[in-house]
Amino acid sequence: MKSIVTRVVTTMLLFTVLVFALKVEPIPKGATLTDYFNTNCLQMTQSQQMLKAYIMKGLHSNFDDPAGSLKKAIPVYDKRFENIKNYFQSRVKDKNAIKAFNKAEKIWKKSKKILESKPTKKGALKLKKNFSKMIPLLLQGSKPAAKGGLELLSLTGKLCRGPMKITIDYLLRIWGVNLPDYEADVSSIIDNFHVHLEELKKNPMNDVKTLTLLKKAERGFKFFEVMYKSKTTFVPNLLSRKADDNFKIIRAIKAEYKKQLKHK
Repeated sequence: MKSIVTRVVTTMLLFTVLVFALKVEPIPKGATLTDYFNTNCLQMTQSQQMLKAYIMKGLHSNFDDPAGSLKKAIPVYDKRFENIKNYFQSRVKDKNAIKAFNKAEKIWKKSKKILESKPTKKGALKLKKNFSKMIPLLLQGSKPAAKGGLELLSLTGKLCRGPMKITIDYLLRIWGVNLPDYEADVSSIIDNFHVHLEELKKNPMNDVKTLTLLKKAERGFKFFEVMYKSKTTFVPNLLSRKADDNFKIIRAIKAEYKKQLKHK
């Protein structure tokens, strides 16, 4: 019986690797404003995914092939960053928005070098700090173009990043990194997740499908709340999978919202 269970669990984990491995995709041809705005939101969230992969690599985990995933993701992310920056800077007239993308790009270039190097605890903390500065700048850079419901895409992105940030902090602690503000930070992330979730639930663009997916995301987030309060140490592979589970659900919600946004 034990060997059967082991085989089943192994099979499930292999399936999970295939489904949830980090994958950064290029901007689609003929992309609209909605596509660019959505992809810019992905830049924010997938910076966290790359940080998670960096930490998993530092923990010597082969789950989801973090080394291989990073190697493939970084150049695509880099090119996508440049395309998004050029698109919004040519479209918006707000000087602060233009400066925001320039500042974000400088932070990304420094972070890229760290991601391409051998993982260290110091490097992970630097990436965490860098991305916490870069994400608001990416948002600021695209905000002048956020009209006609595009703000919803930013809001759903926050639901993606909440569980990812909790996972990253937990993995850092497993790695032996001291995070003095861990409890306060996670508590704030949990509170914000529920605030953003309730805001999305009230969105008039919702239908049966999106409401069902939002409920699924809410149920899935309970894992992170339990993990935060538990005295048991959770294995890195499970944490990584759960964060990516949430990412998949939120992307499905975004896809439904995008269908209703007709920006050229």
